[in-house]
Order: sequence, then structure tokens, then C-alpha cells
Amino acid sequence: MTFQIPVNGHWIELWLSAWTGKERVHYDGQLVSEKRSFMFETIHSFQAEEDGQRAIYEVVATTGLTGYGYAVRRNGIIQSHSP
Repeated sequence: MTFQIPVNGHWIELWLSAWTGKERVHYDGQLVSEKRSFMFETIHSFQAEEDGQRAIYEVVATTGLTGYGYAVRRNGIIQSHSP
């Protein structure tokens, strides 16, 4: 499952595999986090420079029996989520 998420003029792509447990997060096409997890919730954290300032991101990936989801926080504020 792949989610493409626009945030503050940039793109975050979240890729999740229920079969392998592998999760990847790309920021503007660059891999910024990769984990393997069979848990229901995984937190991916990374930093990016935007307009000369540091932005701190947390992408929370959720997987479970009812499907996939995510939440994206930028500097502690939720920017996007599903569901």
C-alpha cells in the first residue's frame, strides 16, 4: 500500500507491506526512513530543511486487521491523516 501525501509544498510517500512488515518513507523522492515492523503502529521520524529552517517530521504508520492508515506531524502539528 502506498500513500502520497502533500505537506507544506513537499511530498511524503509512505509505503507499507503487510506481507513483509517493511515500511519506507520518502521525502521529495529521497528515502528518509525504513523499518520492518509487524506492530500496529510504527513511528518514522526525520528532519528536513525547508526555506532555510529545520522541520521535524513524524510519520505514524498504522497497519491492522481493518486496513492501513497514517498520521503526519510537522513540528508537532498534524498535517494529514487517514483515516
